[in-house]
Amino acid sequence: MLAWMVYAALVALALSGAAWIAERAARQRQVPTRWPWVLSLAASVVVPLAMANVSLPRPSFLQPAAHAGETHAPASWALRDVTSLPLAARVIDWSGAAHFTSSMRANRLALDLWLASSFTLVLFLGFATALFHRRKRDWIGDTLCGLPVLVSPDVGPAVVGLVHSRVVVPGWVMDEPAEQQRYVMAHEQSHLEARDPLLVAIAMTLLVAMPWNPLLWWQFHRLRCAIEVDCDARVLGSGGDLRGYCETLIQVGQNQSEYVGAITAMSESPTFLERRIHIMLARPRKWARASAFVLVSGALGMAVFAAQVTPPEATKASTGSAVHVDPGLLASYVGTYEISDTSSITVRRKGDGLSIEPIGQLSAAGIIDMTTLSDDTFLVPYVDAKLKFSNAGAAISVHEQPFMTAPRVSEARAQRIREALAARVREQKPYPASERALRVVLAHSGSREGISPRTAPDDPDNFASQEGYFAKLGPVQSWRFNGVTDYGWDTYDVQHQNGAEQVFFLLDHDGLIVSSVVRRQ
Repeated sequence: MLAWMVYAALVALALSGAAWIAERAARQRQVPTRWPWVLSLAASVVVPLAMANVSLPRPSFLQPAAHAGETHAPASWALRDVTSLPLAARVIDWSGAAHFTSSMRANRLALDLWLASSFTLVLFLGFATALFHRRKRDWIGDTLCGLPVLVSPDVGPAVVGLVHSRVVVPGWVMDEPAEQQRYVMAHEQSHLEARDPLLVAIAMTLLVAMPWNPLLWWQFHRLRCAIEVDCDARVLGSGGDLRGYCETLIQVGQNQSEYVGAITAMSESPTFLERRIHIMLARPRKWARASAFVLVSGALGMAVFAAQVTPPEATKASTGSAVHVDPGLLASYVGTYEISDTSSITVRRKGDGLSIEPIGQLSAAGIIDMTTLSDDTFLVPYVDAKLKFSNAGAAISVHEQPFMTAPRVSEARAQRIREALAARVREQKPYPASERALRVVLAHSGSREGISPRTAPDDPDNFASQEGYFAKLGPVQSWRFNGVTDYGWDTYDVQHQNGAEQVFFLLDHDGLIVSSVVRRQ
């Protein structure tokens, strides 16, 4: 969930930039400016959902040919497969954040906050609507410039209501000169004819879908501003006098009305009112057509960029069937297993299964419910790791490859591990054998020198791929200690001839490498 939210924010950021550029192009061409923001809001919600979840059927003429007696299920194309920019993965992977986003507890909290914020926003909108209808009872029906209006003590000029929209004006407008009254009604009638109340309601619905995304709120604000700018252009385009209309806007701004959830209001903040007047006073530039073309091209490029951001991989559900394990056997697995002096996994009972709480691990965080595969083997979701219990402890494998054996320890020893981890994070000092371990990692020789005997050998295929990776980077030129991570691992920035990388490793009390991770920068 957290990984997908980061991805959705990146898409919204790119689409916000596209809409901002497109708005300026529309202003250059003197066409409505609200549509880029409408499309940006809709796409910021729809694109992340569709790219991560939607697959399209492959056309029949592109289906694989079936041989005699064979049948194929109709193939499909996942939208995520047409993307080419794994930016979300790079952002999530920064400084160990990927493993936080894989935490079940963090993802569950993110989902709860999402639902709570959406529910709270719906309640707020419902309360504002109820307050509007309650106050509407005290408003008086009248006519202004030959058109029906509602007269309130301190609300308006604005358009209120969605199904049956009405213009509401404050009482002081009824005493203003006829010219200003005409401009007030022309502005609000323009909102009604353009169906701006419905447009804002749709935008608010999109906000309810993702209220946690600040970029959507910014897009909504820009849409509200663009709606007013477009309305100004329609009023002036229908024959309104620029000077008289601007004086009316200033008059309305000086008598700022009370906000009661009105959908579209003539009065806005003084800063925005000043910007609206500057926009109306501006004249088309000499190269408006050419600059608009360049801006539109840039906006389209940003939109394509947003569509090419690759969503994070969906978490794969366990393929293991439900297995019933004797409760007594499960109870025998409960305890803390030591990985190093500053890292451990604590196994607890959880219903008919087990859960683990790792500390000092880059690959997992929080309390994770494990899937039972057999009497002694359990799957750890999100990190593709398996735990196999025996009398000697817990054997850990990652991606089906043996990783290490972790012996069970007493609660006193478990407490010392937690305290040692807290001390390393607090002091931010490298291991005494830190640089020696770094040289072992960078040597990538495949030997067991400097490696803990409890750590399984590297998979030969994986080692071969690493050799190619290091060959491309070239020889090491320099390195710098970058501190101790929140998981207690030493981290270094290493500069090679053809690139840079980050190296993370965990050592035991003998200075031997328990685990190491290398990330290309």
